[in-house]
Amino acid sequence: MITLRPVERDDLHPLFRLKVTAEQDGWVAPNEFTLAQAPYETGAYVFAIRNDDEIVGLLAMIDFREHAYVMEGEDREAANLWRLLIGADHQNKGYGRAAMGLAFDWARARGNPRFGTSVVPENAAGLAFYRSLGLEPTGLIVDGETVLSRDL
Repeated sequence: MITLRPVERDDLHPLFRLKVTAEQDGWVAPNEFTLAQAPYETGAYVFAIRNDDEIVGLLAMIDFREHAYVMEGEDREAANLWRLLIGADHQNKGYGRAAMGLAFDWARARGNPRFGTSVVPENAAGLAFYRSLGLEPTGLIVDGETVLSRDL
């Protein structure tokens, strides 16, 4: 069963060992970077994605209502998927899709009316994945990434 749990101390080494495929390298930050950066991002929440007791990925959210650095044009009411990394050995098993469903539930429970993320335009598989979950391009480009959004 897939769950999202806030990252704890004992999760660090398993999360550090997770890497993406060579093709995906450069499209998502390594978990070490996300975990180091998260304490300095207001409104950030970082979760270990677990399949039962095994850590298979990391999901990080930013609630833009709490975030001090919302950029021009970004939706200040949205929960924003900041990072999603499923380890290469765990991909194509439905873990990312299940984790995203839990992320939508998390955002709804917090009262966010919308959910957003961004993706590197060259990442066609990532764009297709997010679109299959109902996220649609907004026309906004932030830091060179295509912004997507959906109502909750």
